[in-house]
Amino acid sequence: MSKEKKAVDYYQEIQRVINSALGDLQESKDSGRLPKNPVSANHFLIRWVTTAIKSQRFAHCVAKDLMTWQKEGRTKGTGTQLPVRFEQYSRLYAELAPVEQAASISKSAIMAWSESLEEKEWCVTTEYEVLEKASLFSDGDHSFIICSTQLESCFDAESEELIKPLTCYVRGNHHEFVESAFEHGLMVHKRSDYKSKVKYHGEYLIYPHNHGTQLGEIPFSFNVKK
Repeated sequence: MSKEKKAVDYYQEIQRVINSALGDLQESKDSGRLPKNPVSANHFLIRWVTTAIKSQRFAHCVAKDLMTWQKEGRTKGTGTQLPVRFEQYSRLYAELAPVEQAASISKSAIMAWSESLEEKEWCVTTEYEVLEKASLFSDGDHSFIICSTQLESCFDAESEELIKPLTCYVRGNHHEFVESAFEHGLMVHKRSDYKSKVKYHGEYLIYPHNHGTQLGEIPFSFNVKK
């Protein structure tokens, strides 16, 4: 990718990619050049991604996403469902990480989220330091862990706003976890499904202002047609 684009933040550039793709797709439909059906739309976006890679149109920080979508397009074809996924990502970022206004994430918001999971009968642990190869016996319940040390070090002492990526360890209902985060204005970024410092738990990150360096997780409710 070109050097002059190197300093662009990921959350900005991924929105530029997705919204540019959707804009070009809509323009092709409106002009009559592209049939208005899901299969044609998906093929259009697969070709669009390939062209974006070849032309080095976007910054290096989104190169991995473009390559992943291209590979999926070649192996899965219409199964990639790029139009639907791009619409979902466009909505997610517009709501939680808009380019024009940085979202503030407070410690109280994180604790309110933790309490909401506890109300849903999750086993929530925030009072202990998480060490390597830690274990949690939750008696089969869904479990959610934040290291107590991180709860102190990742937030500004005076404003209590998140200033460093905060790690969450999760075991259980992925959809409920992501959905509850979204309801509290938080975007979660998956690092692993089940391998982490805590045995059998996945690892997720919450970034300051929801400005992550990888795609955020899509809430399951986005798949429900209204």
